[in-house]
Parts: sequence; structure tokens; C-alpha cells
Amino acid sequence: MTFMTDRKSIRGFYLWIVFSLLGCVPSLAGAVTLTLYSATDRAAIQPVIEAFNRKYPGIVVRYEEFQSNTLYRVLAGEADDPTPGQPQPDLIISSAMDLQTKLVNDGQAQPYQSEYTDSLPDWANWRNEAFGFTFEPVVFAYRKDLFVDQPLPDSHERLTELLRSNSKFYSNRIGTYNVNISGVGYLFATQDAIRSSLNGRLLESLGRVHAKTYCCTDDILRDLTDGKLVLGYNLLGSYALARIREHPELGVLLPKDYTLVMSRVAFIHKLAKEPGWAGVFLDFLLSPEAQNIMASQSGLVPLRTDAEGTYSRAAIDEKYSTSYQPIGLKPTLLVYLDRLKRARFLKEWRDAIFFDEAL
Repeated sequence: MTFMTDRKSIRGFYLWIVFSLLGCVPSLAGAVTLTLYSATDRAAIQPVIEAFNRKYPGIVVRYEEFQSNTLYRVLAGEADDPTPGQPQPDLIISSAMDLQTKLVNDGQAQPYQSEYTDSLPDWANWRNEAFGFTFEPVVFAYRKDLFVDQPLPDSHERLTELLRSNSKFYSNRIGTYNVNISGVGYLFATQDAIRSSLNGRLLESLGRVHAKTYCCTDDILRDLTDGKLVLGYNLLGSYALARIREHPELGVLLPKDYTLVMSRVAFIHKLAKEPGWAGVFLDFLLSPEAQNIMASQSGLVPLRTDAEGTYSRAAIDEKYSTSYQPIGLKPTLLVYLDRLKRARFLKEWRDAIFFDEAL
């Protein structure tokens, strides 16, 4: 079912009347629990949830956090050990755009439309079922003090050259995602393969300097902060930009040849118990209020260009030279999820990154 919302925020009581008449939400005479399944760090999205709670105090937001691949397996019925009695999700949020697209393509979502969703760029709205709400560049993070006498790898091509010409400096000191276990890491790696003819050489170079692989952005940033790494490759820019505010010894590079942009994707589950309120939360994510909160408090980079704050697009563009290439929500994201193609890609990635283990 489709709902149209006013351009300005509609008061919670009015929404309750409208949705109750449509049979989409239960009476607020009893507690209403909105269940979110998400692959976003709770700390990052907490300011948005708190603002939603202030706006709609009768709604209890239950937040279930997953790693992106685990979230996909749970929803696709592929989890090795699904949690018994886990509540049915109303809204699904993940940075793994390809896995979200697969779930929607497999019929896991229900359509939704509002003025907020209609205002999204084409690449951030797929079939009125999957919606992007952030604009997060994929970056390189580095230790400033360790690069005082070293040239900065400010592009993918430059990084490839430096890994070969100065391998001793980078040996065992560069970190990136393990694409076997990281959903967003796999997304970034496949997008690099599509966009760059140098990607194969770059992967080989990473392998030859014994790049360390990780499941999660926070783990890479932790080792970078501790001085165990000199560079983090292909990281979620939102988390990296938030970390450098706390640790000025760290720096961030947006690759000049191209900077991938990931958008966190939300969709309303087909079996949602609270589809009406899931739509309200989705509209809130896209609203100026929540987008400004993301830019100023959460560390997430909002999609709206008019959002204001430390992590707004305007603030990032003012500080960094950018060549954005947003990853679009479209069927081509499914290509590398084909079982045979995925297996082939992972084998080629492992052969490059862990080449010496086979020797």
C-alpha cells in the first residue's frame, strides 16, 4: 500500500488516525514496537533513533544489529544458527547495497511511496521498494605521522605504483576488508573491478605487501590508530571521518581518480507487523530533520545536499577534492551475486591477496 506524506512533518497523533483507518498500524492503546534489523553500528544511528522517539514517544524502536552478511543470511533463510523467537523485522537497513537489492528482488520487500521517496535521485530508489538515505564515500585512511616523508597514495593508480615501488614501507602495514566475510567489502571490491582496469594489478600489489584483512571498518581503524597499520584501503568514509575527529593523527584520502559512494539502503519487509510505522520511520530517515542529525551528530553522511553539519556533503566537498561515482540501486548489482560468478571472483581475490600461501 502506498502513502503520501506532507512535505512538512505530520504530527504523530494524526499519523496514528490515518494509518489506523487504513488498518496499517495497531491501536496505540497498546505498546507499538517497531523492529529494525540493521547492519549499521548502533552508536552511529542512535541520535536518529532518539530524535524519532522524541517525535513519536508512543513507539518503541527495537534495534537488532547484525554484520551485513549475517543479516542477509538470516533474511534469506540461510543462517546456520538462526535465533529462535527472533521478532519479525519491520524495516531492514544495510550498507551492503547488492545484498539488499537481492533481498528486494527475491520478494522480501513491500512497496512504499511518499514525497520523500519521490524526491530521491534515481540511483537511490529502486522500484519504490529499496531506498538509499546516506551518501558515504569509500576512502583511504592513513597515519599522518608515518607519511611525513612519504608520498600520499591519492588515487587507486598512485597506490598501485607506491605498493610496488615502496613495498618495504607498506609490508604488513596495510589493512582492507576480507571480502569472504564482509558484505560491504565484497560490494566495494566488485565495484572496483567494474570501474578500474587497474584493479587486478592493485589486488596483486596488495597481496605482495601482505595486506591484512578484516571483517569490519572499526577493526581496521583501531589498528591504524594503534600504529599497527599505515594505511586502510577502501573503508567506509563515514566511520573513518568520525574517527579522525577523535584522533587527529589520522587522515583521510578521497581517491582523485574516482571515489565510490555507498548509500545505506532501507526497505519495509513484506511481513512487517508495523508497515505503517516502518514507512513513518523511513520518511523520517529521509527528512531534513534526520538528515541534519546525521550530518551533525551521527557521523553518517546524509544523502540530502542541503543538510548542514560536520559530516554534510557540503563540508566534505569543501575539504576534499572529489570525483564521486555513486553505486546505483539497480539490477546490475545482482551480477556478482550469481553463485558461479561470486565463486570465481572470490577465488581470484584470494589468489591475489593470499598468493604466497599457495606457494
